[in-house]
Amino acid sequence: MRIKSYRNVTYDTVIRIIEDLKSKGIELDSLSIRVSEYLHKFTKCDKGEELVKALTEKGLNEITSVMIANIVPKNIDELRSLLNFETQTFNEEKLNEILALVNSFCG
Repeated sequence: MRIKSYRNVTYDTVIRIIEDLKSKGIELDSLSIRVSEYLHKFTKCDKGEELVKALTEKGLNEITSVMIANIVPKNIDELRSLLNFETQTFNEEKLNEILALVNSFCG
């Protein structure tokens, strides 16, 4: 396999890509198999790409949106730790809006 492009993706997207490869009969290496097993155990959100789209529409960077979709923060403190790539500061109201959005897609 060759890397054709690079972008940040959610765990559910990686699962879908690996499942697509399997369904096409492509033999997976041991690392891909372990990644698939890990993600099946620990993925918290099946609508990650939809959440990323909603978060980026709210003005968050793509990388921040992907981290939020992958980690699915449950409270403001967990969410704040994921906002390192953001240049803007968020008040408590905005943080609660983001958490509500996370809960609506991944709750």
